[in-house]
Amino acid sequence: MSTQYYLNCQDCKKIFGGKEVYIFGTGVDAETVTKALSEEVKIKAYIDNYRSGNKFAGKKILSLVECIEQKTEDQRILIASYRFGLEIAKQIEKYNLVFGHDFYIWDDVYIFHGDTLTKRYINFMSNIWKKHKRVNAKNIVLLPFDNRHDLNSAIYAYCGNYFAEKYDAVIQSYFRGGSACTNASPLMKEIYAAFNAELLIDSSLNTALEEEADDICEKLWSSLSTWEDWKNIYVYGIHFGTTIERVFLRTYIPCFDLKDKKMYLFLKKQIQTITFWYHYIFENDIKIVLLADGVSWDGYIRDIAITKGIPTYALCYKMVKATLDYCDRPSYPFFKKMWNQLTPDEQRYGVQWAKEHIEARLKGGTEEVFCTNKDNFTFAEKQKSARVLKESKKIKIIICPHIFEEDCYWCGEQIFDDNYFSWLCHLGELSEKTKNYDWYLKMHPFAQRRDMIIIDMLLKKYSRIKKIPADISPMQLKNEGADFALTVYGTIGHEYPEIGIQVINAGINPHSAFDFTWNPKTKEEYDKLILNLPKLKKKMDLNDLYQFYSLNYLFYNWDYIPYRTLFFKNPLLPMDSLELQANGKQLGTWKYEEYMKEWTLEKHCEILGQLGGVFEKLDAWKPDVLYRREAVLK
Repeated sequence: MSTQYYLNCQDCKKIFGGKEVYIFGTGVDAETVTKALSEEVKIKAYIDNYRSGNKFAGKKILSLVECIEQKTEDQRILIASYRFGLEIAKQIEKYNLVFGHDFYIWDDVYIFHGDTLTKRYINFMSNIWKKHKRVNAKNIVLLPFDNRHDLNSAIYAYCGNYFAEKYDAVIQSYFRGGSACTNASPLMKEIYAAFNAELLIDSSLNTALEEEADDICEKLWSSLSTWEDWKNIYVYGIHFGTTIERVFLRTYIPCFDLKDKKMYLFLKKQIQTITFWYHYIFENDIKIVLLADGVSWDGYIRDIAITKGIPTYALCYKMVKATLDYCDRPSYPFFKKMWNQLTPDEQRYGVQWAKEHIEARLKGGTEEVFCTNKDNFTFAEKQKSARVLKESKKIKIIICPHIFEEDCYWCGEQIFDDNYFSWLCHLGELSEKTKNYDWYLKMHPFAQRRDMIIIDMLLKKYSRIKKIPADISPMQLKNEGADFALTVYGTIGHEYPEIGIQVINAGINPHSAFDFTWNPKTKEEYDKLILNLPKLKKKMDLNDLYQFYSLNYLFYNWDYIPYRTLFFKNPLLPMDSLELQANGKQLGTWKYEEYMKEWTLEKHCEILGQLGGVFEKLDAWKPDVLYRREAVLK
């Protein structure tokens, strides 16, 4: 395909000026395109293979067939999906639309048509790693293929070649998210080949495996009636239910009808993925599996590899050794034990520090707020002129949903089937049974794309729950009579109790080890709490709150392996896309230039010499051990 068919934003403005455009995609890339072009290009609607009938950025989401039926000769389609762009192009071509005339692929960061920095980086990586290349080895190191310009490739290069040498292995890669390898950018494949990852695995099924997957799917489908059934899915004796739900909630629009055809098609796709990777991993001599973030889709490869006994590590914006049904924060249930391991001086200092910092937080301070969230942090927003909660003597409940775009299994097991949507639907049912409560839902301040679609769909079904603005301060909610707030594991658990709003969790959460929030263990216990709110004795253990706060933000070292400084000097280089946005940057080939500037042979040898110790530390890490930050006491 000619590079002239790949457009950056300036190209789009020239070609689409005066024309209406359909954007194919409703994800991160489509959101970026919308922000960049909406003022100068008229966006008619959005296209998505799975979300038609909903809205995105205020416009309708159509299926491709619906778009084709109404599209005029002057209207164009712009594909905004780096992961599936080439696959979508082939789908559109089946309708006799011409690439480079009727439709184009947005490529503002040069994934498909290269720039000089990418070419330099390819040569640079090749010069470093060509002497490490191994040939005719039977053993395999498996690592992720990222179809984007980031420096994960540099980390994969070091770790992949370290293990390739250790186990006399070749390096192979898998496409993150399960995309077909035909979607891979030829330029990205060159980058991977430059550090000796020359094979991108084709995960399509042969006839025998397709029949095997179909048989598994049909047997499972007949047994799936509830979200609890989905959570309990096992294939080849391995528990995949939670991972399947994590993939679903992070990507798709949930259905109230779990026998909907969309659910069947989703299940079939997941079983095909599991079938392929089960056979591939068990039938090949894979010595090490390196994952991206280790969650959602990665979980299929993760749990199969671990079941076989293969050491498995996540390396994308973190460095951890993965476990079965891995979650990001398994340490929280042990925080009380860790507090008791602090010295009396540390405990006194921690409580005083927490008091001062929580007070600052309540006044709008964002020192402990993650950098990407600071701009939308609403705790001390000014009182809205209009009241948002109805004046009544009824108990007022605030539902605080999570972000569906993020992994839904952050701390571990949840009461409602490891599934945000199951939890929200259950609350909807409870709202219909409890006429003596006023129910409200406060959108997450950082809610994105699908969150709006899912929540609007939910509130249409459960009309007793009223949505209130996301930017309402908790202070105002308290002043207007808010009594309880509901979350699965949100940070409101250490924000709302300080101002007197009781928080009820629905799963393992950061505050599980303490007694300043409610932590029911079963659905029955949860319902008993909700149905008897007037009788609940308020939890007021602020000392526990101070203990948690100082452990979480002061004492515990979340950077057990300091990957941000292990591989890079420039603090921008290890940042993900959201962190970069908070710093006025975005992912792109500029990272290659900055990395090449700071790279030295001395640093290169130092990293290679440290990797053995790094992975030994990862192997030794335990969730119940207090890993302290250095020099906490002043």
